[in-house]
Amino acid sequence: MTSSSKPETATIIGGGITGLAAAWKLKQRSPDTRITILEAAEQFGGVLQTHQISGYLVEAAADMFTCQPPAALELCHELGLDDLLTTTEPKHKAFVGMQDKVVPVPAGFSLMVPAQSQSILDWPLMSESGKQRLLDEVNVTSCHDWTNSDEDFESFAVRRFGQEAFEVLIQPLVSGIYSADPKKLSMKATMKRFVDMEQKHGSLIKAVTAKAASSDAKASGARYNLFRTPKAGFSSLVDALINDIENQDGIEIKTATKVHSISQSTTGRWVANLENSTIESDAMIVTAPTEAAAALMSNFDQLADELSGIVSTSCAVVAMGIDRRELPTNFDGFGIIYPHIDGGSTIAISFSSNKFPHRAPDGKMLLRFFIGGALQESLVDLPDETLVKLALDQFETSLGCRPSPEFQSVFRWKKAMPQYHVGHLDRVSRIESLTAAMPGFELAGKSYRGVGIPACIESGINAVDGILNRSGY
Repeated sequence: MTSSSKPETATIIGGGITGLAAAWKLKQRSPDTRITILEAAEQFGGVLQTHQISGYLVEAAADMFTCQPPAALELCHELGLDDLLTTTEPKHKAFVGMQDKVVPVPAGFSLMVPAQSQSILDWPLMSESGKQRLLDEVNVTSCHDWTNSDEDFESFAVRRFGQEAFEVLIQPLVSGIYSADPKKLSMKATMKRFVDMEQKHGSLIKAVTAKAASSDAKASGARYNLFRTPKAGFSSLVDALINDIENQDGIEIKTATKVHSISQSTTGRWVANLENSTIESDAMIVTAPTEAAAALMSNFDQLADELSGIVSTSCAVVAMGIDRRELPTNFDGFGIIYPHIDGGSTIAISFSSNKFPHRAPDGKMLLRFFIGGALQESLVDLPDETLVKLALDQFETSLGCRPSPEFQSVFRWKKAMPQYHVGHLDRVSRIESLTAAMPGFELAGKSYRGVGIPACIESGINAVDGILNRSGY
């Protein structure tokens, strides 16, 4: 290999969506490169797993992706999957649950910002003083020095909208995405558009008012019209990627293959050290979670230390199918999110068969309960039957009935959700500076600059750009 040639060989560690996208893009841009993909688990796809259970289509983790950034849509298009995507049913809404009350998210409320004052004034889960404080955000002086510092999500939301609005409405909406400790979650790393609103307009409400005709003004909770999902589930996307990769010459894919450490040869090539063998290559992309990546990079002390500073939390998904006739009313929501102050054990309930067609047999309903996260991580280790009971207890409290599930499955995702704590972007910049001095080596995945599926795909593609461009190929 010379500085002007493309790598003859490359190793990609991790066969989740990031690693697969990286392998696929590298083969596109460098057809002659021989690529080896190493995955420690028995199957590819990481958390993207779809199960067919008694006629239900059950996602074990994520069940949709956002259209912005467009990386996931573009990948599906290039794989010829456009006609196999579907969007959310437009008639449904997101709800907030407090004790035995379940009410829709206020109309026009987009994650943190109200676009319609009357919907806030009419909302029954807040006191009159709390509503007025929320709407008085237009008069709150912007005093934070964003140029020289970050701010945690709780401090930002309370500063702008008041304690009650944060606790009852804003925290559950954001926790449904990040499952994070709001006292630690970085605004710059996770919700920079709100930081930009404050900097430019001095008020988030003023910013939304200034573009009242935009989608922000029409949203309610999450903007579900901006989401897509494969009709046959995310495993179909993973399978399509793998099939396309396997049809290419010069790609070897291995599951159940654990890498113990990474080193460099005396000639500067990258070495994946396995149990009883090594794989040496010109280039390497590591897509493992940072805890695993730090262990792999133990030969590179400073980088390993920085990677260890990005922690992850755990979550459990309890899926079950029920008969719609067991509901006392025809609940038409996408899901119910729960404020942490409510004292329950459930982050959210997703009514998957309301969100997407063909997720449950006729007359049935597919439910997914999210339990754990940074604030209640210990719950993830409870026995399956206890997690199912917690889920049914929450459902009964919210909707007044206790269904008899036709099936029930528990999926545990241990240390699978990276936490973007205050200062995260500074840490990532330091990590990127370190890897910039390691030609032919890249890190990628959800631990760095975005946790969603599009961000993971984009990260894998950017790693390929780094391998080919930064290394002079």
